Amino acid sequence: MSVYDFDTILERHGSSSAKWHQIVEEMGQGNEDVVPLSVADMEFKPAPEIVEAIVEAATHDVFGYDYATDDYFAAFTGWMARRHNLAVDPDAVRLSDGVMPAINTALRAVTHPGDKVIIQRPVYYPFTFACERNGLTILDNTLRLSDEGRYEMDFDDLEAKAADPRCTAILLCNPHNPVGRVWTADELRRVGDICLEHGVTVLCDDIHADFAHPGHRTVMFSSLGERYANNAFEFTAPTKTFNLAGLLCSNAIIPNPELRRRFDVAAENIGGLTVSHFGLVACQAAYNHAEPWLDELMVVLQRNLGVIRDFAARTDGIRLIEPEGTYLAWLDCRGLGFETPEAQCEFLRGKARVFLDEGSMFGQCGDYFERVNLACPTALLERVLDRWSKALSER
Repeated sequence: MSVYDFDTILERHGSSSAKWHQIVEEMGQGNEDVVPLSVADMEFKPAPEIVEAIVEAATHDVFGYDYATDDYFAAFTGWMARRHNLAVDPDAVRLSDGVMPAINTALRAVTHPGDKVIIQRPVYYPFTFACERNGLTILDNTLRLSDEGRYEMDFDDLEAKAADPRCTAILLCNPHNPVGRVWTADELRRVGDICLEHGVTVLCDDIHADFAHPGHRTVMFSSLGERYANNAFEFTAPTKTFNLAGLLCSNAIIPNPELRRRFDVAAENIGGLTVSHFGLVACQAAYNHAEPWLDELMVVLQRNLGVIRDFAARTDGIRLIEPEGTYLAWLDCRGLGFETPEAQCEFLRGKARVFLDEGSMFGQCGDYFERVNLACPTALLERVLDRWSKALSER
């Protein structure tokens, strides 16, 4: 029996939701019927245990300058030990208002303008922005899609790019957004060996780490061994896991004291990184008390994955790239036969009245793919897929 409500469809029109406002920004007024399953936040309210902690803080706390307490670090390190079998030294942790601000800070700590950085497209598009806006050249180690529909790393190409003397860092995404791969220990170790050999620092975005599907396990890069951990930054947050992105809280694990020092200097150079008071409160409450909410959410995500799997199976021209992690689905729509990715987007928004994340956002190799957010009530997902099916039948 369900303890939490994952079925109610929330009314988010007119709210401050970036996802729902994006429809107005890109399509204009008069499109209130369009449904977005785009931006990767959830269409669920957060766990009541978290809300209760925030209300308690709002009632009794003073909102001055904060620091992370021993209780906060106990909550975070306890979560990493329980859920990921990773022992984290609190002294190795640095806090930030978000994973991407922390990644940008780490890039400034280990690179200089004109250096080269490896990313693996199709990949989370802020990786591109982070490189470009810090004056770095992108080396795209494009993932390979097998005939069986599984993305794999091209290690020969990775080694060639890492060997470039101007290459100083790699941005790694695990689980990978948007393709859903959960990299194995062997794959991560091979990445780590290549990077150690060529002096390339690993920046690993693990924000989706808590969303490994049955049969898969997120391997934290730092768990591979001391020599790998000492060449890496590892970025985590409760924001995806518990739908808390607006509360601005993330954790960077930096085992190497010299990398920590450089990170601290880079942070000081931009006035310091900070965490909101309510972010600290929410993160601590989530890790201490909301684990049952996440466990129940995972059941809902499996149900929704089954719904979209069935949709793809019965729809000519669409193939689901079976995800191993994240709460996102990556759909290969090249078989639909649209002349351009823009035409496919216009069809979805204008005819089907659904708003998804277009694959081209994640790199040109994502053209004609669609990313669908599964963290929503099943009835809402079914509404979107029914609209898509009806529009295709009338095409």
